[in-house]
Amino acid sequence: MIKDLRHAWKDPVLLAALFGPLVLLFLSRFGFPVAAHWLDVNYSFHLEPYRGFAASLLVVTIPMLTGMLTGLLMLDERDENVIAYYAVTPIMRKGYLLYRVTLPFLLCTGLSMVYLSFSTLSDIHWDKLGVLLLLAMEAPLFSLFLAAFSANKVEGLALSKIGGLFIAGPVVAYFVPGAWQMLGAWLPTYWPAKVPYFMTQNEPFLAILFCSIGLLLHAVYLYFMVSVFNNRQS
Repeated sequence: MIKDLRHAWKDPVLLAALFGPLVLLFLSRFGFPVAAHWLDVNYSFHLEPYRGFAASLLVVTIPMLTGMLTGLLMLDERDENVIAYYAVTPIMRKGYLLYRVTLPFLLCTGLSMVYLSFSTLSDIHWDKLGVLLLLAMEAPLFSLFLAAFSANKVEGLALSKIGGLFIAGPVVAYFVPGAWQMLGAWLPTYWPAKVPYFMTQNEPFLAILFCSIGLLLHAVYLYFMVSVFNNRQS
């Protein structure tokens, strides 16, 4: 892990992915009140009713950033043939993959806990373990998405920009009416945005139901990504 941090420190893109969640926390805590006041004074537009949406939009960016960090590191290691080296050591390929999945999971868990605890923008806090677990599972999912479908780091950077479209999940969760939401339910980011929505609407049964479905879907996606990654390495 120390080696990864040193590597990230030398790469501007990886450094931005590492400190990006802290920038999001700053924007949530200090930027939102300023923007809300400015819009109210100049355009009579009330931003406060959209606090939950803004919180969801920002918090789902954290697993994307941490996932991008690890995914690009994996692409670097593939280019340097490090993965093949680990395959013949006692760690073996499974141990390497387990480490690469666990690192973004833990990193995203910690950063999401900090965001949900100190942003003052969300009514959902880190003790809502279902939401936190959904967010944490998305980080290795995004890592493997980059590593499985990119041939090198350049392609990984391009794919990470396309993957940024996944941020549409909260938009669907909050603004698309009725059954039309199911068209966006395939997006992983839909679920950690929809579960807090039900929590704030005092609908605990729907929150638990959607959290369970979301966790199952994330597990299926992770299994698929691991399979694609392993097939690419063989």
